[in-house]
Amino acid sequence: MKIKSFIVALAALAVSTIASAQEDPAVLWNKAVQAVKAKNYTEALTAFEQTVEAAFAAENFELAEKAQGYIPNCHFQIGYAQTKAKDFDNALVNLAKAEETAKLYNDSKTLNKVKTIVSQIYTVKGAAAFNSKDYASAVEVFVKGYEANPQDTKLALYLAMSYCELGDWENGVRVYTDVIALEKRHSRFAEAAARAKAELSQYLLVKAQEENNAGNKEAAYATLETLINADPINYDNQLYRLQTAATNEDWDNVVAWGELAAAIATLPAQQSEIYYLIAVAHDTKNNNEAAIESYKLVTEGDKLEASQKRIVELNDFIKAQKEHK
Repeated sequence: MKIKSFIVALAALAVSTIASAQEDPAVLWNKAVQAVKAKNYTEALTAFEQTVEAAFAAENFELAEKAQGYIPNCHFQIGYAQTKAKDFDNALVNLAKAEETAKLYNDSKTLNKVKTIVSQIYTVKGAAAFNSKDYASAVEVFVKGYEANPQDTKLALYLAMSYCELGDWENGVRVYTDVIALEKRHSRFAEAAARAKAELSQYLLVKAQEENNAGNKEAAYATLETLINADPINYDNQLYRLQTAATNEDWDNVVAWGELAAAIATLPAQQSEIYYLIAVAHDTKNNNEAAIESYKLVTEGDKLEASQKRIVELNDFIKAQKEHK
C-alpha cells in the first residue's frame, strides 16, 4: 500500500499550499492530465503534486495514489528535456528528483530510465577529460555514472581504462571483471564483455612484462594469475604465463601451469606448443621418462623435428645407463 507514504511524501516534497487542498482534486487532476498531453511537464508536475495534496485532504486516497504515479515521470521528462538541450547540471538535479520519487512510489520503469540517462550524461561530461588523457578527472566523472548504472558498459569500459591508465589496477580490474560477468546475465552484453577481456589482457600483459623485466617475477605471476582468473579459457594468456615461467627457468611452474594450459588448448598446434615447453622443463630437471612422454605429444609445428630428435637421444641415454649398470 502507498497510502502510508503520503504524509512522508508530502513532507519531503513540500510542494503544495493550503489553497490547493481547498481545490477540487478532480479539477486539479484534469489540469495535470491536459498538461501531460501538451507535454508541459513542469505544469503537469505542479498540478499532480497539488492533486495529491487536495485528494489526501478530501480522503480520496485512490486519486491521490493515481496522481503520485505520474510525479516521477514528470521529473524525468523535465530532466530529459534538459539533457537534450545539454543543460546537464540542471538535468541531473531533476533526474535526482525523479529517482527519489520513483523509489518512493515504487516506479521501477522510471527508475531504470533515470539510470540510463544519468550514466549517459556522465559519459558525455567525462569525455573531454578522457580524450585529453586527464584520467584522474575522467575517473571522478565516470564513477558517478557507473554508480548510477553499472550496466552502462560504454561508460564502464571508459572508467576501467581510466583506472588502468592511472595505475589503479585494483579498481580497473574490478570494473573490467564486472563487465565480463554481465555476459552471464544476458547475451546483449557479449560484445562489451569481449572488449573488456581484450583490454584487460592488454593492460595486464604489459604490467606483468614490466614487473618481470624489473626482476619482480612473483609480482608478474600474481598479475598473470589475476588475468587468467578473469578469463580462464583464454589460451594466449595461459601461454604467456607459461612462457614467462620458462624464461625465468621456473621449471616446476612450467610443468604445473603447462598442464593447466593444455587442458584448454583445442588445436594440435596449441597443444604441441605447450607440451614442448613441458618437455623442456622435464628434460632440464633430468626427468627423462617424463620428458620423452611430453616430447611425444609434440605432433606438429616448428618444434616437431627437435622433439623427435630429442626422444631418440633420451632413449639412447636411458639405454646406455641401463647397460652401464
